[in-house]
Amino acid sequence: MARDVSPGISPGLLRLPDELLEAVASNLPASDLVVFGKTCKRTHKITCEPSIWRQHCISTWRYWEERHDLPGKLELPPGQTDWHQLYNERAQIDREALDLFNRMLLTQRSRYERMQRIAAHRYDVKDLVLSLKNETPDSAEDVLARRYHANAILGQVHRATAVEKWMSLQQGRPVKLEEALGAYDLFVLAGGKGDLGDIKNELDRIAQLIKEEYRNDNRDADEDAEFDHLTVRQKAIRIARYLRSANLVGNPNAEDYHALRNNFISLALFDDKHTSLPLQSVAIYCAVAERLGVTASPSNFPQHVHAVIESPPGQSLDGAPAPSPTEFMYMDPWNSGDEIPQDQLQQRLVQMGVPPSQHTHYLGAAATLEMVLRTGRNIMTSVEEARHRLRQAYSPGVPDVEAAWYSMLWSMLILGDSNPQAARQRRRQCLGYLVEHFHAHFPEDIGLIELTPPMFEGEYKQQALQDLVDSARAADRDGKKPSPRDADADDVRYKVGHHFRHRRYGYEGFIVGWDTRCSAGPRWIEQMRVDQLPRGAEQPFYNVVADDNSHRYVAEENIEILHEAPSQALMELAGRYFKRWDEESRAFVSNIRDEYPDD
Repeated sequence: MARDVSPGISPGLLRLPDELLEAVASNLPASDLVVFGKTCKRTHKITCEPSIWRQHCISTWRYWEERHDLPGKLELPPGQTDWHQLYNERAQIDREALDLFNRMLLTQRSRYERMQRIAAHRYDVKDLVLSLKNETPDSAEDVLARRYHANAILGQVHRATAVEKWMSLQQGRPVKLEEALGAYDLFVLAGGKGDLGDIKNELDRIAQLIKEEYRNDNRDADEDAEFDHLTVRQKAIRIARYLRSANLVGNPNAEDYHALRNNFISLALFDDKHTSLPLQSVAIYCAVAERLGVTASPSNFPQHVHAVIESPPGQSLDGAPAPSPTEFMYMDPWNSGDEIPQDQLQQRLVQMGVPPSQHTHYLGAAATLEMVLRTGRNIMTSVEEARHRLRQAYSPGVPDVEAAWYSMLWSMLILGDSNPQAARQRRRQCLGYLVEHFHAHFPEDIGLIELTPPMFEGEYKQQALQDLVDSARAADRDGKKPSPRDADADDVRYKVGHHFRHRRYGYEGFIVGWDTRCSAGPRWIEQMRVDQLPRGAEQPFYNVVADDNSHRYVAEENIEILHEAPSQALMELAGRYFKRWDEESRAFVSNIRDEYPDD
């Protein structure tokens, strides 16, 4: 209980007026603030002020789950929200999540279950996992594991948000175009800027800049000049010209038209190159236009998406009274800041062989669902092109190919097709690829896979998927079967954690497991011509992760141990299995000792 007088506080401090004591209290860390409040009744009263805890809440955490309605609370007088209780709630979540995180790193047993429990807090743990990812010092005993698993949990939070958006869209609930497309970005963010909140704030900022630029450009001629006074046609053209002048739409390099980064709206907004496909450029245009009072939508025009702008009810595009039907105009912000005549687009459709009866469909506003599916197809094309190019090492600086492919598979599974009859067939087609990707790259996503059985209600796949979920849960709970280096393993020369180069193909990687002999099936042995190797199938084989983030199975005779430090890309991948790189032993320190206890 607070005391009237405290021997632990300076009498001089208590002679200060309440306003100055409040200023002192507002600059104390939260932990010190609690202690300060216990010194006497007067300081206790001051430290209970809602405004002080309000400031601690907004300065301590940037990200908040929607359930808190933080924007709404910030608009209210401080006294109408129990900010102290809210602070305590968030601090408790951080403490419990950090404890789970630390325990999760100690063993593979129940690792994914613990990760899911942390990720279940969604954006209420984003600040914590970002700090673990970005602020863990290089000297930490388990630095690689901490950074990797923090990033993995962040990915879980983002992917759950993306899947939620697409499910809302599939169920017919309203989802903004930039959110539905930005859901793809949530799969490839890797902790960088560009989640749905960042996208919204940037689009808000751009819209405000357009207004300010117009006001500044016309102030000398008309001190009352306001963007809102322009006609719809004038607004539509001015928005496109601003976006192009700011290099926020388009792509000056035609050679990298299908580059993977061009499919992601956040990269168009935040990446230095700002390049995008026409679809993403139009999405940015439409989102900014909406914020400026212009009704704009993407069209599903073949090969090249355009923006369709509608006149307001009862008005023409030029602001005149118009009781006639709605007027439309077309913009192609990817290519130009000028209006595109409708007859020019109709002529292109004729040249493409599109029947006149279908012109209205291609020139009209497209549904958000269509744009999301079209983006998925574009990502498929970009990933396939990337895979057909000369094999390149994994690079953390570009969208991860596997994460992008995973995003496409999830969107196809949830949304299927705009035609309900084709949707079920599309889901069946992509399900196997999604399960394969889950096992290889995102095994922590058991919680997302649990959402899939109801999508196949009444089909045999429903039970098969439920069995998959149950099996994954059991495997996580029971842990891996230990593989000790007993007498049978005497011939296994290399260890988990060794950094190597493939003697034949030249790629680098690290060892994450081994078998005393090739344990692959006869078909794989035949396809890979294992029996033609000098030492054949009876030599040890190693499970490895290559520098392109692929998982491979390599014969011992093809392993060449390297003693130099691995690349930064390999270091980032290694955290799934290892604590750190040890300069003395020139190998990774294992974090999977429950599976390989002697390595």
